[in-house]
Amino acid sequence: SQTESSCGIVVIEQFDLTTPVQFKDCMDELIANGCTKFVFDIRNNPGGFVNSVLAVLSTLMHEGDLVITTKDAGGTVNEIKVGLVNFGENSDYSTCNVTRKDIGKYAGYDFVVLANENSASAAEIFTAALRDHQIAKIVGMNTYGKGSVQSHVILSDYGSNYHGVLKLTTKLYYPPCGVGFDGGVGIAPDYEVQLEGIAAETHFYKLTEDIDNQLQKAISLLID
Repeated sequence: SQTESSCGIVVIEQFDLTTPVQFKDCMDELIANGCTKFVFDIRNNPGGFVNSVLAVLSTLMHEGDLVITTKDAGGTVNEIKVGLVNFGENSDYSTCNVTRKDIGKYAGYDFVVLANENSASAAEIFTAALRDHQIAKIVGMNTYGKGSVQSHVILSDYGSNYHGVLKLTTKLYYPPCGVGFDGGVGIAPDYEVQLEGIAAETHFYKLTEDIDNQLQKAISLLID
């Protein structure tokens, strides 16, 4: 949606396989309408696919920029950076391909990220990358704090006497700054703003811009 003449609000409810395409469509439309400043509202975004958040971030960052580092129990470190990604046209992940024209497509505009205590996992990867590369300020509340990768072991694979699933934490995520956010640590906002007054008593999905004081603060940073 658009507020004022130059400020666009982009709500990202989760990072699923359709998000990168929807994100670019939304940004292109807002830019065509004259927007040069953007609030990325990821409040209550539970996360999603790393490939999805990487594709979105690639449009805001530059080639070679570090997005996230993973470390497994054996000490293996893997750095995920902005670059060309091609899953092939027939892959379910083709929507997360990153082409030459995608990289840095929206770099240079002004951004604020609006997050809250229910912004988790891939949403925290998004927040931390933009914070650490000094691309966006963060407004809202400390995020959830899930910076780990879970793997599932189906016990029946090891014999009919075994039942259930073993859930193991196999990797931890570290943002570019190197300080992890797993275990409820989360990401602290640059500007802590709690929903107040009537906004605090209103169901989140019924909040309107005129009472949403978190959103008002995010917009004010861009247009004041």
